[in-house]
Amino acid sequence: MKTLSITILLILGTIGPLLAVEPETVEPGPQTWEQVRAQGRLKSSFLKETEQAVQATGNAEAAQTIPQANLDHFRKSIAPVLNQKCLACHGPETSHGNLRIDKLDPDLLAGPDVERWREVYKVLGNSEMPPADEPDYELAAADRRNMVEWLSAEMNKASVVRRNRSEHSSFRRMTKYEYDYALQDLLGLTYSLVDSLPPETASEDGFKNSSELLQMSAMQFETYRELALKALQRVTVIGERPKPVTYIISMQEEMKKATGGKAKPFQTTDENYRKQRNRPHLLDQAAGEGIAFSNGSAKPKPDAVVDANPEVSPVVLVLPRSNELKINLDRFLPDEGMMRVRIRAGRTTMEPDEYASLRLIFSAHTSNNANFAQVVSQRDVPVTAPADQPEFIHFDIPLSEIQRNPFRKLETKFPRRDEFLHIRNESSTRSGKETLQVQLDYIEISAPYYPQWPPQSHLDIFIESENKNEETLYGREVLNRFLPRVWRRPVTPQEVDQFMELFAIYRPDFATFEEAMLEVLATALATPEFLYLTPQTVAKQPAGPQAISDFELASRLSFFLWSSIPDETLLQLANQQQLRDPKVLHAQVERMLADPRAARFSQHFVQQWLGLDGMESVTHVKDSSLIEAMRQEPIAFFEEALQSNRSVLDFLHSDHAVLNERLAGHYGVSGVYGPHFRSVPVPPEKNRGGILTAAAMLTMNSDGKD
Repeated sequence: MKTLSITILLILGTIGPLLAVEPETVEPGPQTWEQVRAQGRLKSSFLKETEQAVQATGNAEAAQTIPQANLDHFRKSIAPVLNQKCLACHGPETSHGNLRIDKLDPDLLAGPDVERWREVYKVLGNSEMPPADEPDYELAAADRRNMVEWLSAEMNKASVVRRNRSEHSSFRRMTKYEYDYALQDLLGLTYSLVDSLPPETASEDGFKNSSELLQMSAMQFETYRELALKALQRVTVIGERPKPVTYIISMQEEMKKATGGKAKPFQTTDENYRKQRNRPHLLDQAAGEGIAFSNGSAKPKPDAVVDANPEVSPVVLVLPRSNELKINLDRFLPDEGMMRVRIRAGRTTMEPDEYASLRLIFSAHTSNNANFAQVVSQRDVPVTAPADQPEFIHFDIPLSEIQRNPFRKLETKFPRRDEFLHIRNESSTRSGKETLQVQLDYIEISAPYYPQWPPQSHLDIFIESENKNEETLYGREVLNRFLPRVWRRPVTPQEVDQFMELFAIYRPDFATFEEAMLEVLATALATPEFLYLTPQTVAKQPAGPQAISDFELASRLSFFLWSSIPDETLLQLANQQQLRDPKVLHAQVERMLADPRAARFSQHFVQQWLGLDGMESVTHVKDSSLIEAMRQEPIAFFEEALQSNRSVLDFLHSDHAVLNERLAGHYGVSGVYGPHFRSVPVPPEKNRGGILTAAAMLTMNSDGKD
């Protein structure tokens, strides 16, 4: 119950003042949620204090004064109740839990007892204290509310004060997920490489970006350097363009092979075709002839043309819902590189309330007792084209990062050496005259796949230059472009000199300039300047709170909203000292929130805030697709609230839920189709508005029995 309790307290602590409506102002009878919102805003102490401060100063910015502890309210209203109801068990004579309530400093802004007051806040908010079996010390509801509201306000003010103290440090290393995103954004990687890093330790309130916990050992620095070198090697190329291994699976050719086998053809006019059409089969649409087909095999074709676009064939593979084509690729795929799978596909119906997509699975069967199957596509790719106008969709799979058959290099035939690719139809269909199916007529599998040579990720590091044959000059050019992006600030000639000295040490050990330079760049990616978020104060400032530099502002923005490094736009504005301009800053925040990378903020904040990692320990829900939908619902709700600028009160209760088809079916909400989440109106009797009644919150706080 800890996650749910903390969540309720966090929400109530944030919006409690908005709901602090005086009894005499409430109209008799049931109220709508909009009325509660309106009255809450009228009585909000936060809004009232801000308005009064603005009126007094005539300046909204000046109104943001340093908070002061409300000790007068404590002495008059809080202390007498604590002395009457709590002192018997937490006083001079008895101090249960080693807590003396009379010794706690009520100044949460400057005193040493903030954490003890936080404990008091939790037990009061949960109605755990005073104990239910002590009727003499029972708290009146008004007294409890008064104390909780005072503590909530004081803790909020203490947090503001702490964040603005000069001794509060923002110096910390990147979290595991921030480091992952930083490598991807910096180098153009499209997949994760950080699984080998240990998980982060979460703070008491569940967050993983606490500076107190994000330290690093010398051994960890070496691990980060190894990962950096691995990432650099993935995005750069050495030598000539490798010849890809390419498989071509034409359904017209597969039809010819299958017709001469044991399978018996059938006609679409046969009486039992309805039974046949619900199984994977090859279909010659021109001849009206089909044949069962769900397993094929392919060999690489040395003369195959990658990214070919042959004429659409009348012969297709028909894949019904939740069925798959399994292709034996033997043992010829390379160990590394990107495998591109291109599939020309169309859907048989175009009903708006139906959804079709394809998923890739990779497997091997080394013996009767040893096999594996792994979903290798990062997401299901929608099939949106009609069957009579099919279009190519593609998947990119990093072969070095997926599970492979360990026996594929053996000369013997046992254990089995082959590897299999499965193409699975993941669709949601309605009952109708015609069932939604996916039709494929052409499949191309190629590895290693490069859309251009050298790839753009290589050219972003080893830039074009007329000095390429002058290694010293060219090395400085590479470093002068790379280091400012890595360190998120300008670099000095002396700093570049240090890395050129390192390059001179590495160069004799490697055959090419690029290989030696990768070692240098990997070292740069293991420096504290990259791995740590460090304060960079503006020079020559008076004592007291100090302004951060434009470059640190760029980093704070990007790590806050994108969980990653700033892009070139932010760095350029920082270099021009324009980022502090309120209009420029506002425009950049709007731009960043509209960027797909902003979804990372919603994902990681909500996941840590609500402790959604707890879903991994749930055992009483067996449906994996339902568990995933439960996990994503609070994140989608938060993201929709952020994008739509909704009220914070919506987290307590709202007139809508954010659902996909799987979760809507679980809740009994009709008319929601497809795997994507969207805002759906829900009637009050459903009790599905907000996040407190979200399936994930209830599931994590239940054992499935009560």
